[in-house]
Amino acid sequence: MSARSAVKPYSRRITSDEWLFLATPDGLGVEIQFCLQGHGTIDPAALSAALAEVGRLCPGTRLVRRGRRWVDSGVPPVVRVVEPDALGRPELDSPLLRVRLAERRRPTCEVVLLTGTPTTIVFRAHHGVMDGRGVMFWLTQVLRALRGDAVEAAESPLTVNDMQARIAAAQGRQLPPAPPPHPVQWQPLLGPLPGAPHRGLQRTRTIDGYHPAVAAKVARAVASYGDGTGLVLVPVDLRQYLPGLRTTGQACGAVKVAVRADEDWGAVQASLLTALREYEFLANGENPTLLRLPLPSLRYLYRWLDKRFVASGEFIVKNGIDFIACVSYMGRADLADLHAGGFEATTCYSICDAMLVPGIDIVESGGQTHVSVGWRDGPGVAGHMEALLDQIEAQLAPQPSHLDSTRAG
Repeated sequence: MSARSAVKPYSRRITSDEWLFLATPDGLGVEIQFCLQGHGTIDPAALSAALAEVGRLCPGTRLVRRGRRWVDSGVPPVVRVVEPDALGRPELDSPLLRVRLAERRRPTCEVVLLTGTPTTIVFRAHHGVMDGRGVMFWLTQVLRALRGDAVEAAESPLTVNDMQARIAAAQGRQLPPAPPPHPVQWQPLLGPLPGAPHRGLQRTRTIDGYHPAVAAKVARAVASYGDGTGLVLVPVDLRQYLPGLRTTGQACGAVKVAVRADEDWGAVQASLLTALREYEFLANGENPTLLRLPLPSLRYLYRWLDKRFVASGEFIVKNGIDFIACVSYMGRADLADLHAGGFEATTCYSICDAMLVPGIDIVESGGQTHVSVGWRDGPGVAGHMEALLDQIEAQLAPQPSHLDSTRAG
């Protein structure tokens, strides 16, 4: 038992972004999902025991909502064992990936184990309790527990707003205000914004090699798929600026990178690095008004806004959504650390969620770069996704490398 659990249960404040995630309409995915595939077998009982062991030191894996706080329930995530074809590969069109977490007494995290060849473990977490790097840390610790290694604790109660304030203080900076929307026109990257009833859609692509400045290259390809210009949102992992901090929770700021038609990826990378040097990711987007709204009221407001968004791109931009896509570099999974007993991981990738703008997730593993696109399903969207992935692959293919990628994450 940790010193923390001997005193009082873990809890942390829910931020306005997390509150909004809880109000997201049905059919829009707000789950962070990582697939770990490999050779060999995983015993479901052993996996459940590993999840319980990790939960004791990483309480962010077993949270429930109590009012406007996340609180450790003491109950580890469950393991659901399903048939090998249940994932809907290669299109990832599976009800398993659309099960909403953190509502109607459902847990905030769960694990799906697909038997067969390849063996696949899907780690699922509601975006209100984890970010992509948090899920990566979680799955790494579960594999450590499975093979009998010591589990690393992640017990920080800091919210992303707390982290931004600490980084600003350490740098002798004031927290910058959230920037106003840019005077741009709405660009429907993958077609007109689909309305209700909502249904998420995902596609993935595996590209050989690791690629330096991968976030900038993907951002360039994304803008090129549109009219060549646009703002791209790039999340930034704040853990790297707070040495010693371990959390599975939300820990991402973000920067908006302007991509212009006459720029190559090198210019986009320069803009991204400038934004990082100037700590633009410290802009605090906390919205106390949202937190004051009860969830039923916020859900009603969200549905009303969504109808307006579908009807008017200008209305989307006026409400702060002035970027055409979100490009998230999730990091590199070291497959040498992802083995247990008779199981050897061969690949690790993310399944992107489906929000207002298209999301593009990037995960590196096994000498390959895995790119996932997620958005709302609608007429022609699947074809647009495949064409966008073609363009991303063409951007990355010429110069593969095993150098590290940008620190943006």
